[in-house]
Parts: sequence; C-alpha cells; structure tokens
Amino acid sequence: MDFVADTEDVARILFSPLFISDGILSQKAFTLESQTNETYISVLRPAVPSFKDDMEGIKKDGNTLYGYALLNVGAIRQIHIDYPEEVKLDVLPRNAGKRKSHAGIFVTIGAEKIRGGSPQSVGRMLLRMHLVELAQNRIEKF
Repeated sequence: MDFVADTEDVARILFSPLFISDGILSQKAFTLESQTNETYISVLRPAVPSFKDDMEGIKKDGNTLYGYALLNVGAIRQIHIDYPEEVKLDVLPRNAGKRKSHAGIFVTIGAEKIRGGSPQSVGRMLLRMHLVELAQNRIEKF
C-alpha cells in the first residue's frame, strides 16, 4: 500500500504518562523527537492487516503503553493554521522494515520540512494543538 487515502484513519500509539495523563492527551504526543532528528510523526494504519502485530514491541522507556488515538487522514491534510507561513501536512506510508502498517505525518512550514531538533515556533505549537483536538475524542485504551 503505497498511498494513504483521505478516508483512512491512522493511529498514534500513546504512552502514559508521557503522552496522556488522566485521559487527557498532551501535545507531547505530536512532538518530533529532537535526539533522533525525527522527520515525521510515526503512526500506524489500522486498515493494514499487520496493524495489531505492528503495535507489539513498541516501547518508550519509563512509560506504560496506554492505547492509541485515531486521526482521520483527510482531516489531517485539511488542517488550516492561521500563521504567516503556509503549514502543510501529509500522511505517507513508511512501511519499510518490520512494521508494514507504519506511516508518517510529515509537516512543512513555509519552505522548511519540520524535523526534531528544529527551533520551536508558534506554528508548531498550533499544529500540535490541532492534532490533539482531532485525536482527543478518538482514544482507544488497551
């Protein structure tokens, strides 16, 4: 599957207390990791048969696997942020390796592709707020 359709949902794996506490989703769930210069927000595709198997073995040191938040791909691509520079989001498959359902949410602000370790900006904060808003009411707890 080399395209992620607007009708698909993607799942952001949630860890407690890192990404969620008392049922409240944190913006940290959609922050790119600076240590690894992450270039996209990792998500899984429930429509891919290996989805449940792909969740196994995902860990964040010192955190408990809580569940996942579903986000509609079309809604992600349609996020509009009132910001001086244009903000674009796309969801692309990243199914290389052992997790066949893996995908990424890629973000561009102006001409810059956002990556972990890039300076924080109001645009990035607003983007995370929109993603939290999309996901907060679609959390599946394990």
